[in-house]
Amino acid sequence: MSYEEKVKASDAPTFRYFLDRLEDVKTQSDLNNVKQEIRDYLPLDRYEENFDVQYAVDNVKRDYVTRALDKSKNLKEAAELLGLQNYQTLVNWMNKLGVSRL
Repeated sequence: MSYEEKVKASDAPTFRYFLDRLEDVKTQSDLNNVKQEIRDYLPLDRYEENFDVQYAVDNVKRDYVTRALDKSKNLKEAAELLGLQNYQTLVNWMNKLGVSRL
């Protein structure tokens, strides 16, 4: 990895930052602003014309939620693993993402 790539990687927003920004999205314009903001951090955006950022973020969220549920005893513990403030937020994510507790 070149020096420039290392600097860019170290300055890259965290996943938590992306999730927080998505929580603020209320309109298509808001979503477009987030897409523009994170454009350089999503390599596929540079190559795919119709790349859907929301779909990609939902897939990542779904993966993290599923992994947290697998590693925890209850919803409260899974929410803590994900850095969420409470288990109700996790339940809302699960409903939105179609994830169920097995």
